[in-house]
Amino acid sequence: MPPEPTHRRSLVKAAVVGGVAVGAVGVAVRLDPSSQPDDPREQPGGALELSADSGSDVKALEVRLDDSLLTRSAQARWTTRALPTSVHSMVAATWRGESTAEVSVRSKVAGSWGQWQVLPALDDHPDPDDAEETAVRGTHLRWVGAAEGVQVQVGGTRPRDLTLVLLHPQPRAADADEVPTSLAAGRSTAAREGDPVPKPTIRSRKSWGATESWRNGSPRYNSTIEQLHVHHTASGNDYSRTDVPALIRGFYRYHTQNLGWSDIAYNFLVDKYGRLWEGRAGGVAKPVRGAHTLGFNATSTGVAAIGNYEVTGPSKAMQGALADLAAWKLDQYARRPRGKIKVRSEGSDRYRAGTVATLRIIDGHRDTNDTACPGKLLYARLPDVRSDAHRIVERYRNADKKVRATRRPSVSGRTRPGKRLEVDPGAYDPSGAKVSVQWRRAGKAISGATGLRYRCTEDDLGSEISALVRATSPGAEAAQDVVNAGRVTIPVKVVVSARSRRGKVVVKADLVPAQGVDVVPTGRVTVTVSGRSDQVALRDGKLRATFGARKPIKAGDRLVTVTYAGDRACNPARGEVRVQVDDA
Repeated sequence: MPPEPTHRRSLVKAAVVGGVAVGAVGVAVRLDPSSQPDDPREQPGGALELSADSGSDVKALEVRLDDSLLTRSAQARWTTRALPTSVHSMVAATWRGESTAEVSVRSKVAGSWGQWQVLPALDDHPDPDDAEETAVRGTHLRWVGAAEGVQVQVGGTRPRDLTLVLLHPQPRAADADEVPTSLAAGRSTAAREGDPVPKPTIRSRKSWGATESWRNGSPRYNSTIEQLHVHHTASGNDYSRTDVPALIRGFYRYHTQNLGWSDIAYNFLVDKYGRLWEGRAGGVAKPVRGAHTLGFNATSTGVAAIGNYEVTGPSKAMQGALADLAAWKLDQYARRPRGKIKVRSEGSDRYRAGTVATLRIIDGHRDTNDTACPGKLLYARLPDVRSDAHRIVERYRNADKKVRATRRPSVSGRTRPGKRLEVDPGAYDPSGAKVSVQWRRAGKAISGATGLRYRCTEDDLGSEISALVRATSPGAEAAQDVVNAGRVTIPVKVVVSARSRRGKVVVKADLVPAQGVDVVPTGRVTVTVSGRSDQVALRDGKLRATFGARKPIKAGDRLVTVTYAGDRACNPARGEVRVQVDDA
């Protein structure tokens, strides 16, 4: 068994509060006795409190799940009580040695407990004899949003030293900044015919806020790149553009401080918005050795798609970014995106050490290891990524005369009735190419909307607005691109009222669209009263719900929340009110 790496912090002595032992690694455990759970099912003794290392804004907590926290709930199944915590947004579990146990969690978000979610085992690893390899194993890190409670369930044989990992990479103001093209790592202008494929825009480690002191040692380099392995982070898909830098900081912290690796595992990451991010340090243009594909790291580069693509398909923007990255990176080593290659394994759970495997040059993690990664829906799109990357290479290496985009078009503005959108048509080679624009609603041309600006109307509500940009030049094949502005929606105000009598609470709410737009919110809302929740269907934008008819609500000042998930035309919204509940 490889030794424990010297750079990992020592175990912090377990803290005992109210008879519950809580072990921590790397970050001292704090329990806030002033934070008592409202729900009697929750663990008493105060909330588990995350804290950050000196110089870091990533709050963390590791809790050893021993017999004082995990109790047998069924044959070969153990469950913790509901554990109140300070705010955390990412959760995982680690253990020592091999294990086939299934770890599931559920989180308390906005006062309500969610469904149980399985944490998939993390199959991304350094190679077996690599100095970076440790005895620590774990699950993928899951993004749960701003949660204030967690409950853990374990099925099968309990792993050794099972530890709950809670992280909260705190948002930074810079996370909302879009990196200018001229400052993004590795951006170059488009090459002319016969030149190498140009480097796509790749946002640097600095742009996502890497704490460089977490790295252990210097980057190592491969002698060549034979493959590009595609992964997914299995972390969830409900993140926003501004969440992405914090997500990557969380992956980085988990890989280095919890799993003991020298750096983030992946060479690159790509989000659902089509943005590429630098992963492992060492230079995006260099053959940096990663820790992403067990047995096949020595001659490859790895990219992780942020999200879970076992349950959701990748966006077109993500697919395009993967093709851009593959075309550029593989072209440096004269690799064919649609080709295959013979690769010698250094030892994986699918190919023994020394086995020569014939693999796709662009492949999925599951092609080299026994894993579902990168998810069946992304894996099914890899043929398209290969074809797109092939076309990019052909465009620069062997293509006939064509109009080429040196800067892709983009669209800015707000997709709301009365608000204006504006398209930046991009730049082209030759520079005198003539550009035309056609605005589209749900993929169909909008009559008369052919300028650089377009003002959204009520007719656009619930529809995706995009712009078809076409560049032409005499004697050359035209270039065209579709840039998506997004779905046109409006904000909604939730007006809530509640009254109580003898332990029963009647809640009414009216969902009022802003700006007086003639649209009626539809769908279901979640109504929560003193920890009890119910899904209620809207009728004409209104709802009525009753709580405590069978089991009275406990007397006192109670918070009532109404949470609306939104529909195609209306944005998500939330309203709340307090109600004084009298004795039944």
